[in-house]
Amino acid sequence: MITYAAVLHLRNKNPQAVAELGGRVAAHLEAHKDIFPAPDPAPALLEAEAEKLSASIAAKNGSRLINLNVKNQAVVVRALLKAEIFYVNKVAQGDRKTILLSGFDCNNDPVLRSIPGKAVIRRVKDGNTACSVKIFVEPLADADHYKVEITTTPDDPDSWRAVFDYVSLKKLELRDLPRAKEICIRVSGGNIYGWGTPSEMVSFLPR
Repeated sequence: MITYAAVLHLRNKNPQAVAELGGRVAAHLEAHKDIFPAPDPAPALLEAEAEKLSASIAAKNGSRLINLNVKNQAVVVRALLKAEIFYVNKVAQGDRKTILLSGFDCNNDPVLRSIPGKAVIRRVKDGNTACSVKIFVEPLADADHYKVEITTTPDDPDSWRAVFDYVSLKKLELRDLPRAKEICIRVSGGNIYGWGTPSEMVSFLPR
């Protein structure tokens, strides 16, 4: 399907640009509640985190601690914006005017999009804390969101439950898993047109 999509033009990760975009998107979504009735995350949260980032930037005086605060807060706002893009694209269904009303930029030319293909888990390993697991997945070209599902009874198709939706593959980590109880994991890639085929399941024993 040929369609437009909201894009995040923040490749240089400039904190000021991140703060400005966060504020702009929050304001646009709030102003167009009739079009975007249930943004996820909520515009108020995005606005509050963008304001925290702006305040950290204003307080910047060369202090290593303050500079770290700016960097960390910029990561928070970027993550919220990435999640918001998924919602906007789902609502807009490829319509350029609707995308622009959200405050996001739109790709200049329509692109061919389809439901993502089958996901592939490369490997899993112990996470950073006890009873956690890191999941490494092959990126899917048409996916802008990833769903992680787990079960302890893989033979029961109704037992699978989604534990997280992610907009990035960099931090696929599940925490607070039951100790010494084997779980099965699978991942699916998705976009505004639906979810692709889940990966082959991988088993993991939390420690």
